[in-house]
Amino acid sequence: MKRRLCSLLLLAAWTALLLGGCFGRPLGQPEKPAGGYEVKDSTGYVLRLPQKPQRIVSLSIGTDEILLALVPAERIAALTYWVDDGGISNVTEEAKGVPGRVKASAETILGLQPDLVIIPDWQPAELVQILRDAGLAVYVYNGATTVEQIKQAIAGIARVVGEEAAGARVAAQMDSELAVIGETVRQIPAGERQVAVRFTLMGGSGGRGSTFDDICRYAGVENGAAMVGLDGDGSLSKEQIIAINPDLLIMPTWDFSGQTDMQQFKKAVQEDPALQPVKAVRQQRLIFISDRYLYCSSQYIVQGVRALAEAAYPKYFGPP
Repeated sequence: MKRRLCSLLLLAAWTALLLGGCFGRPLGQPEKPAGGYEVKDSTGYVLRLPQKPQRIVSLSIGTDEILLALVPAERIAALTYWVDDGGISNVTEEAKGVPGRVKASAETILGLQPDLVIIPDWQPAELVQILRDAGLAVYVYNGATTVEQIKQAIAGIARVVGEEAAGARVAAQMDSELAVIGETVRQIPAGERQVAVRFTLMGGSGGRGSTFDDICRYAGVENGAAMVGLDGDGSLSKEQIIAINPDLLIMPTWDFSGQTDMQQFKKAVQEDPALQPVKAVRQQRLIFISDRYLYCSSQYIVQGVRALAEAAYPKYFGPP
């Protein structure tokens, strides 16, 4: 009787061991390889990755553009649904190699079975927690508004995808292009420096600390909105625009709805009776620079710097 009880106890222990192994990971799934690496995100959360991720999901257009410069398309499970819109995306062609498109929906993301989700810090914290609770590796980075912040974001994303050398190359290319622009800008006399106001469908915008403000700084252009103390992406009144009297008005090229005729909008601004005293209106210097550069939070911001410098200083940079 005692021998039979011992046998039953041994069988129960062996069964428990087997079941514990099954519940620890799905049947047929190999154990994580030894090694791997750790990365800390912008919130201080530490991700532990067993290998370079092979099914990455991106949740911002900026991340889309950065990722496609760092890893082969085969390693990306999905990009944002904005990536195919040439009005706001700089990588419509490159994105064709990635089959998936995604919105910030936990259900959709989970269905893609990613091994890494990259998300900017302006997305809801609740979404991040839901994905982590489901067992996904989620890397949160600081949403970038300046050139330096973009380079920091590139370096962080490069670390988490295991491609630090590629990230360094992208940042170095940015620095190289900005240095060429800066060399020309330094030759422009102070008396020839231009003042620009960025116009949106809501009016003048792009104050201190905005992406446009940083683009102006690298392009050697005075940001009119910052000159009158506007912060961030607030709006200028017509009275403020008249007081600034900018040399250039930068016109919008894209909107979320896709319904606005930008040429008609430009015409309305040009013919607005209240704006006739403005130098840019009098001289018909209402300039289109693509919003895919001016709203940029990736390495393509350099193209916005060049486009603005060319528009402001055609004598030095040649025609835009």
